Amino acid sequence: MLNRICRYALNIKGIPYKTEWLSFTEVEPKMKELGILPNTGYLMHYTVPTIYDPNTKRVVTESFAIAKYLEEAYPNMPRLVAPGTAGLQAAYAEKVVYPLLQTSFKIFCFPVYQKCCMSDADRKYVRETRERWHGGKALEDIAPKGEALTAACKAFGVQLDEVAKHVAANGPGVVFVGGHAPAHVDTAVAAILRCILKILGEDHELSKTILGHEWAAKHLQAMAKWE
Repeated sequence: MLNRICRYALNIKGIPYKTEWLSFTEVEPKMKELGILPNTGYLMHYTVPTIYDPNTKRVVTESFAIAKYLEEAYPNMPRLVAPGTAGLQAAYAEKVVYPLLQTSFKIFCFPVYQKCCMSDADRKYVRETRERWHGGKALEDIAPKGEALTAACKAFGVQLDEVAKHVAANGPGVVFVGGHAPAHVDTAVAAILRCILKILGEDHELSKTILGHEWAAKHLQAMAKWE
């Protein structure tokens, strides 16, 4: 999911890149190989996305840090973190975007295990970490079901309504939080929505909530050119 944020950023700025895909258990060894220090304040010590820029020999990890670096290194390309907006975007990500991920994470946690693990080592890692994060609950039991799922999807829809209100303040016909062009937070929102659709499939109740939401559907359509 977070990789998609970085890919949106690179595509919007028109920067050519090569993707090196890693399995869950390959992330930590690769990050150590690149000399990256472990995260502090995160559930996982090492995460993706991470980029290596051959033009500057810089290694940068974490999607917002990458977006800010790209502004510094390539200022003449489309702006994702315009001057003076970094603090506002960080606050928006924390208070609005991250809650979207929190609401949906439990729902797609097990499907990620089913569809995205590449090996037995991956399956062991994902099961152990996710079950630990959820107080020892079995991975198969983390997602809400029945009425609880319906309530979670409704809550997600309300969160989308809030984002839509913020976007509407930019004027009629605008679909981006950043106004007439996407900002970093737009890439984060789109990454969450697109990954939900991909992992759960369009027939899932949460996917239907997204596709049936007027603003969310328009936002995904507008972001599709940079996927």
